[in-house]
Amino acid sequence: MGEGWRQFFPADNLDGSAVWAGQALERLGEQPLLPAGPHQPLVVRLLCLPTWSPACSVRAERSGVSWRLFARELDGEKAGFDLGELARRDNRLVVGADADRVAELWEHLRFWSIAPAGGEDVLDGTSYVLEAAERGRYRVVIRDDPEWGDTFGEFSDLLVGLAGLAPR
Repeated sequence: MGEGWRQFFPADNLDGSAVWAGQALERLGEQPLLPAGPHQPLVVRLLCLPTWSPACSVRAERSGVSWRLFARELDGEKAGFDLGELARRDNRLVVGADADRVAELWEHLRFWSIAPAGGEDVLDGTSYVLEAAERGRYRVVIRDDPEWGDTFGEFSDLLVGLAGLAPR
């Protein structure tokens, strides 16, 4: 595999997952979130890499009290083995109670200070790669099969649900 993942992630992040995640982002037609400029509004991207379902991503861009969601999904039936090609691309504006819930969970997540990796190994499940860029800073966090009740899992499930995806 090439070095294309380096455009998406810093060299010291994600260990061996960076190559697969970078390849998925390329196939999804996503652009790197880094480097983040000094006036960069908040952009959050969730990449879901399930073993037995298609890979997908949701990019959420904050705009005042609303969020613009950009959802993409590949057609590979087993993302853990074959990513496939871009099969779906949607976007929608999230306002009102849904936008408030995204903002609330984002704040509760405390993304900028949580551990970059959860320490779990997943064999048959879903790896979640959550990135954010805002005002000159960038960070990436990975979790495997986050639990409901865990803020990371709730935030991830909310984004994929609002985007109309079901990666699990």
